[in-house]
Amino acid sequence: MTDHDSTPHAGSSPAPGPEGFGAGEASFISEMGSLMERWGLPQATGRLFGYLLLRNKPVDLDTMTRELGQAKSGLSVAARQLEAWTLVRRSTRPGSRRIDYEAVGDLQHLLLVNNAHMRKFTETLSSGIPVAHGEARDRLASIADLFSGFVEQTEALVADWEARRTTS
Repeated sequence: MTDHDSTPHAGSSPAPGPEGFGAGEASFISEMGSLMERWGLPQATGRLFGYLLLRNKPVDLDTMTRELGQAKSGLSVAARQLEAWTLVRRSTRPGSRRIDYEAVGDLQHLLLVNNAHMRKFTETLSSGIPVAHGEARDRLASIADLFSGFVEQTEALVADWEARRTTS
């Protein structure tokens, strides 16, 4: 087994999954693949993200290839996509040319990444308001306002959460 937490929770002992993971781990990795596919990313990208979320330390492409049973070239593309979304970060070990990847660990980071996409979406919607007329203009303004509120509320939620976390 690898460095991911393979210690069963009290009262459960996961059966090995098809990738050599426990059934729960394999299911989580698969579900992340399906979820991110619905966001327009390849399923391999989502599977890699799920896998990296379960890891306790950075991992290189050779290990990913062996443990996930996927092509190294596909995993390299997936890792770069996740890096572009700022969901993973890359690092190197002293004296090695290998690149390691690890999931960015804080939920607030994921929310802020999503917010950056939502902010751009809102700006694009807003840019259509001056050129739209009648109901289309009202619809664009309403949707832009909704997403603008979403971005503001998410930023406030993260700020509040970070404040509570630092005081506890």
